[in-house]
Formats: sequence, C-alpha cells, structure tokens
Amino acid sequence: MIAFLINDLDIRGGTHKQFLKMLDYMSSTEIDFIVITRVLDFDKTFPGFKKYVHKINVIDVKYSNNNFVKIFNYIKTLFLLRKVLKSIDVVNIHDGGYEILLPALIGKKVFWQINDLHYCFKVGVGKGKSSFADICRRNLIKLFSPVVNEFSVNVTKNKLRIKEVFNRDAHVFYCGIEKLAINRNQQLTLDRFKHKKINILSSGVFMPYRNYETQIQIVKDLVDKGIDAHLNIIGSTALDKTYSTKIIDLIKDVDLEKNITVCGLVDEEEFEELHKNADIFIFINVDQSWGLAVFEAMSCGLPVFVSNSVGATEILTDNENAVFVDPFNVESISNNILDLMSDPQNYCYLAKNSVDFCDSFSWENAYCSKMLALMSTEL
Repeated sequence: MIAFLINDLDIRGGTHKQFLKMLDYMSSTEIDFIVITRVLDFDKTFPGFKKYVHKINVIDVKYSNNNFVKIFNYIKTLFLLRKVLKSIDVVNIHDGGYEILLPALIGKKVFWQINDLHYCFKVGVGKGKSSFADICRRNLIKLFSPVVNEFSVNVTKNKLRIKEVFNRDAHVFYCGIEKLAINRNQQLTLDRFKHKKINILSSGVFMPYRNYETQIQIVKDLVDKGIDAHLNIIGSTALDKTYSTKIIDLIKDVDLEKNITVCGLVDEEEFEELHKNADIFIFINVDQSWGLAVFEAMSCGLPVFVSNSVGATEILTDNENAVFVDPFNVESISNNILDLMSDPQNYCYLAKNSVDFCDSFSWENAYCSKMLALMSTEL
C-alpha cells in the first residue's frame, strides 16, 4: 500500500490536477493506497477527487503564534501521522507541505515529488522567506532529507536545485497534458483581429511569481495602441491575499477595470467557456517550475506566449508551437501579440501546432507509469 501526502485539497491547480491523474492511474492497478491531506473541500478542488473520499484522511499541520503551542502541535501531529502510517511502507509526498513531518517517516520508503518552487530553493515565493520560523523549517527539512529515498521533479532546473540544496540526484518526470474537449471558432478570432479586438486568457493561482503586474502593463500598452484588448485571469485569490489585492488595486489604478477581469476560482464549465472564447493564452511567470496551464490552453488550439523562465519551454519550440518571451519586456510582448494579430497564417500555424503537440503526450506515459515504477521497487 502507498500513502500519498498532499498539503491541500481545497483548490484547483496544476499540482492538484497531476495528483488526481496519479490517483486515477493507481485505481487502475491492483496496488491499494490512501491519501493524507491537511485540508479538504470538494467544492473548491477538482470534482474527480470525490470518488476517493473513502481513501482520504485529513491530518492538519496545526499552526499557532505561541511557540510552545506550536511545538506541542507539531509533535502531536508527528505521532498522529506515524500512527496512521503504521502499516504502510511506501510514502509519496506530493509537492510541499508535509515534508516538515519527515521525522515521522523515518523507516519508511519515502518518495518526494517536487513540482513548484519549494522555499528551500530560495527562489520565487521562497526568495524573501528569511524569518526565524522559515530558517528553522529549512534546516529541519535539510536535516531530515536523508529520510527521502528518491526525489522526483517535473523540470530539469528543479533537478539542479535539488542537487544544490540537498546534494541529491532527482528523477525528471514531465507532466502529462490535459486535453480540453473544446472546439474553438478560429474564424471568429480572425474576424475579431480585423476589428482590432483580442481576448487574452491567463491562468494561475495568485502568487507573486505569476507576474500579473506585467500582464496588466501589456494590456495597457495594447489599449494605448488602439487595440480593444480584454484579459481574463483564472486563479484562486485566497492563497496570497496581499498579492491578489495588490493586483486588483493596480487594475483600478491604471483604469483597466473594463479590460481585465479577475475571474478567481472557476468551475469546470466556466473554465472551458473561458478557453473557448479566448484568442491567445499568456503565461509569463517568473521561475515557474512547469506550467500545466500552458498545455491545457494548447490542447484547444490557443497560441501561447510563454516566459522563457517557465519549465514548459524545456519541451516546447519557440515560434514553432509557442512564442517564448522575456517576462518583463512589456513592449516586446505586446508587439509579438500585434504581429500575430496581423498575420492570420502564422496564427493558424501556431494554433495547429499547439494541438498536434498535445496529441503526443499522455499522463500515463509521461508521469504516472514512471512514478509508480519508481515506487514499485520498494513495494
């Protein structure tokens, strides 16, 4: 039996989509498993998790401002997790959160899949984390990192970071591609371009590395150049309310409330509708480790503009199935968008190549089977 540990199941994100695909793949095998999470809300995460309700255990990592209570809660959680895992030999930590409980996993076969920029890397969201508590957490994780049998990541640059931080090797397992069953009316897009209109879509939970500030400036630059541009942003605003509030206030400050819509967390129907009505997809994160949303957009024929620091560029080709951009160069990105709007042939070329590329990847081959094969050596 395998125990899968994931920090939260109350959100829809690329990590959670990958985790769900792994559980779906596991259910097709004869290997039993359980899921342990800190928080669960079926209304806020992917509906597919509901079928595993009987396998999900909620073990919250309690936090407190009182240091004594904090230590007590931590030790209590260690013992609770140890008890739940008593008869389980193999543990898969999926991304970040439960790795602070590595002391409870001593003697287990532990496999840690790191998707995003873990704060131990000190880049992205972890770059400014230097409080006493942050330092303690980093040192605790480093101290107990030998408990981890194997690390796995979804992009080579995180493999290098694992080597730098933990002095360990890591397996690179690319994500699969979620294909959206959406038939977009490409002619409608080209007609909009004739009238100097464009619908831009972006997606990602609101965190500073999403670089939504630059996206706002891109829309402003397009509007200033006479383009009727509208940007929809999909993504929960709850994880970093300071940043999401900053972005919403910035939209107001530059008077773009009619041109930019913060959609927040959306259900599957609205998610598909937003992709269906979009003309291009823009993903200009800074140091983002992968970018599952990029491939979701590509699967329905959307040309994508991708930051050259996004992990997805590792398997994409510039100007062939995506457009690589400097995430901070507003002028260059907006000019690239204008060039595409004025070149219907190239737009159709990128759109077709996007779909063709997505047809070559599957979750089973790219990630799930490889991850299970790695863990199966210890079953």
